[in-house]
Amino acid sequence: MCGLCGFLNYGKENINFHELTNALTEAAAERGTDACGIAYCNGNNITIQKTGKSAYMTDFKPPKYTKALIGHTRHSTQGSEKNNYNNHPFYGKAGKTKFALAHNGVLINDNALRSSNNLPKTKIETDSYIAVQLLEMQDKLSHDTMKQMAESVKGSFSFSILDNENNIHLIKGDSPLGIIHMKKKKLYVYASTETILWKALIETGLFDELKAGNYEEVPLISGEIMTITGDGKIIKSSFDYTDYSAFDWRSCGNYKYSDYNYLIDLRSAAASLGYTEQDIELLQDEGFTYDEIEEIIYSGYEEVFR
Repeated sequence: MCGLCGFLNYGKENINFHELTNALTEAAAERGTDACGIAYCNGNNITIQKTGKSAYMTDFKPPKYTKALIGHTRHSTQGSEKNNYNNHPFYGKAGKTKFALAHNGVLINDNALRSSNNLPKTKIETDSYIAVQLLEMQDKLSHDTMKQMAESVKGSFSFSILDNENNIHLIKGDSPLGIIHMKKKKLYVYASTETILWKALIETGLFDELKAGNYEEVPLISGEIMTITGDGKIIKSSFDYTDYSAFDWRSCGNYKYSDYNYLIDLRSAAASLGYTEQDIELLQDEGFTYDEIEEIIYSGYEEVFR
């Protein structure tokens, strides 16, 4: 239950990116209030700002002419947010390419992958970090290496990656992503759900573009990799996606986060969005999985409760 968000600006429009960054991270905080972070390019380097605090309590200040930025809001499951190195985004370097990576979901085979690939143990306890290590091991950041990484990990995921050439790469497993393109503004914006995306944009000067219909949705389905290049082009490829939602991945393998703890967290998140414990029990009785319940409460499907 983490939040992803970000934008890529390939024009010279006068956009308030300080406002946009904080609107996105604050809206995405409904999916996680334990920590938050952003990453952006600064020259040929990747700059990461992150903190073990909620986005509601954080004022990010990216440079005025930021071209591309990824953000993350965290609901901690593995690795304490009090140790900032456990929070997203994570820094990586594959060959000559520097990058930052953020993940929404839970990976269950991080220790097994680290062992089978002879990867070093690190102080970072977060399961997500194995994705960085797998990409670094390939010594190159490309669709081929992202494909290999996505096909190696098991669990629930969507990844966002920013490289030091202002390209954003989105890798979609089963975790949701909503993306829009404002062609007149030469701007792409994304977030974990369409609800979060719209909620954020309504709070910015870009709302007029939405009201005028000056945007298009950019589709991305499970098993696809999308690169939005620094000059606004889209490159897509696919990977062999395995859907793990059919079994309880939270209590299998080497993952330590129990099914019971996840239910407690789900009820807590639901309460913050106006749903009762009885609402969650009703959905369970109807046969909805935890993943489906999570999607329902964050997407506001009120008709389910009628």
